Amino acid sequence: MGRSMGKPNDPEFQKKVIRAAFELLEASDGPVIEDFPEIIPVKEGRMGYALPPELVLNVSDIGDVDVILSEVRNEMEALRPDYAAAIAARGRTTVGASGLAIEELAPFVASFLDGEIPKSPRKGMPAIPLLKLVVEDLEAYYTETRTHRDNIDDLELMGEWFWEKTKAGRLLLLLEAVSLTSKDKVMLQIVEMSLMAPRFWSEGPLPGTSAAGW
Repeated sequence: MGRSMGKPNDPEFQKKVIRAAFELLEASDGPVIEDFPEIIPVKEGRMGYALPPELVLNVSDIGDVDVILSEVRNEMEALRPDYAAAIAARGRTTVGASGLAIEELAPFVASFLDGEIPKSPRKGMPAIPLLKLVVEDLEAYYTETRTHRDNIDDLELMGEWFWEKTKAGRLLLLLEAVSLTSKDKVMLQIVEMSLMAPRFWSEGPLPGTSAAGW
């Protein structure tokens, strides 16, 4: 979630967390549970984000999938120079867990919007487990780009931007809507665990489901 290690773009703080974790291994007996002593500072908001319960799309909101996909592709292409700059500055990226190229991410997600499970393009990995990794890659592409470009360290602001304002965020919300009507138990479980969209359900459209924020 990006919170247990601190805010983005703060390697020194992250190293302190890692060192503190390794120091726990020096305990003579266990289990050992200790709170990290420092509070993570943020400019505004919180270190997490959860979609508001009212922001739930239905399959009737899908419309023309080709139009949706074209909008996401254009949006991602516009971000590409800033994403490249982020990689150059950091020397790394978390995008790539799915094994798909960046331009393949959105089309793979869109292929689920007709309600059918597509064939997996990755040998040895079924479509649904791959979908989870594709969603993570898509989110990471946007998050790494924006946190570097605009020097944002607040995941609540990042979550609000991605999920409520971008075309990619809407694509994933439409995927969530399709998953809620799916007869596939794994697809439904992914939604209930908030592995597609960051929700915290108490009373709302999905009773009985709960998870931490984004």
